[in-house]
Amino acid sequence: MKPFPIAPTRRHFLKGAGVSLTLPFLESLDAEEEVASARRMVFVSTGLGMNPATFFPNEFGADFTASPVLPAMMEHRGDFTLFSHMDHPNIFNKHGGIKSLLNGVQNDNSKPGENVSIDQVAATHLGYTTRFPSLHISLGGAENASYTPSGIRLRQETSPHALFQKLFVADSAAASKARALELKEQGSVLDLIRTQARRLESGVSRADRNKLEEYLTAIREAEERLQGIRRWQNIDKPEVGDDEYDPRAHGDGSMDYGFLGPIMFDLLALALQSDSSRIITANFGMHNHVIELDGVSTGYHSLSHHGKRESQLRQLQIIETFYITQLSRFIAKLKASNTVGGSLFDDTMVFFGSGISDASRHSNRNLPIILAGGGLKHQGHYDAVQHNGRQTPLNNLFTTMLQNFGIETEAFNGATGDLNHVLGGRA
Repeated sequence: MKPFPIAPTRRHFLKGAGVSLTLPFLESLDAEEEVASARRMVFVSTGLGMNPATFFPNEFGADFTASPVLPAMMEHRGDFTLFSHMDHPNIFNKHGGIKSLLNGVQNDNSKPGENVSIDQVAATHLGYTTRFPSLHISLGGAENASYTPSGIRLRQETSPHALFQKLFVADSAAASKARALELKEQGSVLDLIRTQARRLESGVSRADRNKLEEYLTAIREAEERLQGIRRWQNIDKPEVGDDEYDPRAHGDGSMDYGFLGPIMFDLLALALQSDSSRIITANFGMHNHVIELDGVSTGYHSLSHHGKRESQLRQLQIIETFYITQLSRFIAKLKASNTVGGSLFDDTMVFFGSGISDASRHSNRNLPIILAGGGLKHQGHYDAVQHNGRQTPLNNLFTTMLQNFGIETEAFNGATGDLNHVLGGRA
């Protein structure tokens, strides 16, 4: 992908991932400058943690020696922080912790509205400033940890091709007309439901009123989505040259990570560059299929439960090195995308982690966490153990991320503080 400036010009041309894009016309220079300085978040996660023995470096500080899976990240030394001794203190449900990564809440025991995830706090804050308030994709099966303020778990795209269609392929005239009619009908139904719910409020018990309020909150979310979709309905998507993208290029199957991984991250970079969305989650799923990478011949889940067998550990390291290599490559793309104030990387917080740490022990303690970019003061390898000997709640980091995003919050989902004293932050 070639770097491109976001400067006082009317249109910009992007190339990358075999795709050419033309950004839509902007209303004014001020609008272009607002896009250039917008803050963004990307959350990358793995379904089965990272082997602690090959993920965590042995030394702390800025000059740490790379662990076996980290060499690709070393070109970004000084631009990321790898945290040790950080997790969600209330999560002990093994693989179930994967769905709690972005909120730190036991989702099965939470009431609607108590388990909103960090990405959806940010997406709600932005609303439909962009065509898609948030984007979600997963390779190897859906495993989303994103929950709306009313507790609805969001769906993910499970192929880069589907994401490409969503981002850059315009609907036909007939499909657009049908969609407009559908939106109108949905709006009418929501109006009717809301009116009926309001009529019930005065004649029901306190417990039922609480249930009605939860229901009305979900309706308000649906109404906001409808209004946002309508706002973008007649605005063209970024244009894609037909000769620059081969719609038949799907790889050899859903486990062809060597092909699908780079394509997925290229599309995520393009989504940010074209300002199609500013909040993205991307996941490598939990499964027991054989991931198609050289040297891997055993199912992923079996490898993660390696029992310290050398043959298993070697294959697992190949997979986890691939994850980190793709993360590093994505960061390099953001750095190469120039904006008025610097690069896209300067305005984007890139989070990498998992809701499970050591899958071989089904542990949710000491999660593998990296945060890069976002204009923060990064610390290399940081020991997040607290003075009382306990690990720092991951939601403390999320609180700092939300504050750096421009959201006024004292404590995200029960955080005990923040990490501004470590990362600085941006006013």
